Amino acid sequence: MHCGGAPACVGDCNGDGAVSELITIVDIALGNLPISACVAGDSNGDCLITIDEIITAVNNTLSGCRGS
Repeated sequence: MHCGGAPACVGDCNGDGAVSELITIVDIALGNLPISACVAGDSNGDCLITIDEIITAVNNTLSGCRGS
């Protein structure tokens, strides 16, 4: 199964150029939400959000979302 590709900004769920959806990404990783709630959190397209992808999203939040 393929859930997407590398987004322009890992963690930018709504495509606005900013990562403000970190709680959504963590909820997906914990199994509380489906991956469809933020496909941009899944940078490698494996239908899972890993700790590394969460860290990338946090870094993107801190850097102004300059990309993955």
